[in-house]
Amino acid sequence: MSVELVLIPIGIAALAARRMARATSLCERCRATIVADPALVTEALVVLDWPIVEDGEGVVRAQTPWGSALFRKIGDIFLARVDGASEAVTLEMIQAFDAASGRIAQLRGVQRAREQAAAMGLTLIEQRDEGGQIRLVFEEA
Repeated sequence: MSVELVLIPIGIAALAARRMARATSLCERCRATIVADPALVTEALVVLDWPIVEDGEGVVRAQTPWGSALFRKIGDIFLARVDGASEAVTLEMIQAFDAASGRIAQLRGVQRAREQAAAMGLTLIEQRDEGGQIRLVFEEA
């Protein structure tokens, strides 16, 4: 084995580590959300009535009740923070954001189930409880 074959993987690993360090430094004090889909980020912000200030490739900025917030896709998920705020404030904002995006994802799932039921000749009956959970019942048409 030559030295070149050893140095190439080391160089690739060093480059990957440098990129990852740069990516996480772009979102200091960020915390993970439950969202990976950029369209779901913007849809949740619209539902929450938080004005979107910037919507770019993997980066969304919005004005929230807690202040200006950054949503940045790093890896497979969006991280978020409230600019200049404490971790507790960021976590409170993310909790509200995650709840809204979870409701949207749930409604999307119900819509897909409704479409599939119709294609199979079934009727979908939706039942909701006080906690917001949806129970789906299929009946033959």
